[in-house]
Amino acid sequence: MKRTLLTTIILFVLATLTPCLMRGQEVISSEPVHYHDTTWYDKGFDLYIGAGAFFANKENALYYNGSSLNECNLDYIFDNQYWYQEIQQVVNRMYPHVSISDEISYREENLDWNVRYKIKTMLNLGARYKFGRNWGISLSYSFCRLTTSSQFLLDYSSVSGNMVEAPVMEIHGKEDRSMLDLSVSYLISQMHPIAKPFVEVGAQFNFCKARLMDAIIGDRKWTMLDPYMGESYVPGAQMNTYDIIYGGPGYGISFAAGLKIVVTKSFSIDPTFYGCMASYGIKPLQERAFNFNYGFSIRLVMNDFFFRRR
Repeated sequence: MKRTLLTTIILFVLATLTPCLMRGQEVISSEPVHYHDTTWYDKGFDLYIGAGAFFANKENALYYNGSSLNECNLDYIFDNQYWYQEIQQVVNRMYPHVSISDEISYREENLDWNVRYKIKTMLNLGARYKFGRNWGISLSYSFCRLTTSSQFLLDYSSVSGNMVEAPVMEIHGKEDRSMLDLSVSYLISQMHPIAKPFVEVGAQFNFCKARLMDAIIGDRKWTMLDPYMGESYVPGAQMNTYDIIYGGPGYGISFAAGLKIVVTKSFSIDPTFYGCMASYGIKPLQERAFNFNYGFSIRLVMNDFFFRRR
């Protein structure tokens, strides 16, 4: 009986310890377990739409200050005899001390040489194809409509000898800027399951068009964008007008950095900083400036919008 009881106790202890020993041996002999983030799909397409603020470099804004060094300038208005006569009449009506026979002009040094673009909204559309947890390639399109405003002083040679302060006039400009960026992207997906930093570096192709460049003199407005394709304006004449493109294509390099905030497995919100060093078709002072522009945006990203996984 004692032998039977001892045998039973020994078998019970062995039966209890064997699974623990087996698991311990398995842990020692197996390879380390790697963490795999499953909060965001590793491969497939990301599609996004975004909006934010764009800060354009002021060098290109000099295109809209009216200088004779630019292809579109105040001389286009003042050199036309009919528009010049209208300017004399407007100035005389608003500033009676200036004689109708006074010679009206402007001085290059009195133009605004510190004109800037106003901060404007930038819209984004893009797609990214991910090869794995980290690497991908993206194509994005951005658009913004930029505006400027500046001032210039009218000068005149008085025949009557009356002296008044030089009247201050305005110039308004408007520009459409489209940017296409082809980039390589890297997402640090292993750092945190919800907040994932990313960077993008690539090439930019852009197109700029000056839509408006008006000189406001008194209560009248004159365009400096030649709609007559070189022909001099004559009142009452049957003249054809043309939609001439002032601007053109450009190129550069771009980069972006941001934080992917995962909301669901297929949706994220990405605060993003965007920057580019580029040349644009708008040529201020007869030169093609290569300068830095930047912006901030919020992207709403949908993962596998068309290619859902089961």
